[in-house]
Amino acid sequence: MNRENRRAVVLLVLGVALLANPLYLYPDGVSSEKTYTYEASAVDYLPHTADAFYRVKSCGWNPLQSAECASIIDMARGDPVELELDPDRDVHPEFWSFDYVRTDGRYFEPNATLDGRTLTLSLHPVSTETVKRDLSEDLDESPRYVRDAVRNGSSTVSGSELYETETHYVESEGRYYVVEPVESERVPTGWGWKTPSDAAIEAMRLAAWIGGVACVWRAGEWTERGREQ
Repeated sequence: MNRENRRAVVLLVLGVALLANPLYLYPDGVSSEKTYTYEASAVDYLPHTADAFYRVKSCGWNPLQSAECASIIDMARGDPVELELDPDRDVHPEFWSFDYVRTDGRYFEPNATLDGRTLTLSLHPVSTETVKRDLSEDLDESPRYVRDAVRNGSSTVSGSELYETETHYVESEGRYYVVEPVESERVPTGWGWKTPSDAAIEAMRLAAWIGGVACVWRAGEWTERGREQ
């Protein structure tokens, strides 16, 4: 192996090492992990949590959002909708895709009854307290970091303990709380020194990737020179 080929091999090995930098340059779960701070606030309203988004149909917006809301508003005013079904058509047990409706500042529970072949759709008023109680979590059944936040005002939890970061709506002794993540940070774990910020890590990885591409390119040039010798 001549000198040019030796240089090509060295540059190729260095280039591959630089391109593989995510495996050793502050890899996730080795040098650091994220921690999240949750804060609890007492509230007297129904917050916009993910659970409420899927279980409560809101038709109070202006302009009118959908044709579905048009019929819902009509039913909320006391006008049920009746449909005559074909003899061979049944009604799915989960006919409604939501548990509650909010319109005109009030909450309603949707109802569907089948009398013979006549399907009647209607809305029954329910209290705000009923909806809040149904959509809230029991504090005793909530994750530890949620219980700690309600009792202490805030809590910290590592990312490894979370399935996903989400806002919790909980009830404790007749009071309701929103527990939500307010900040996150990286903390060192196994390597014993302070981990740089995400932006700094990404910059280092990008620089290493560019350097790796340059080394591989130069390795190809030295290989060509070696063939000419």
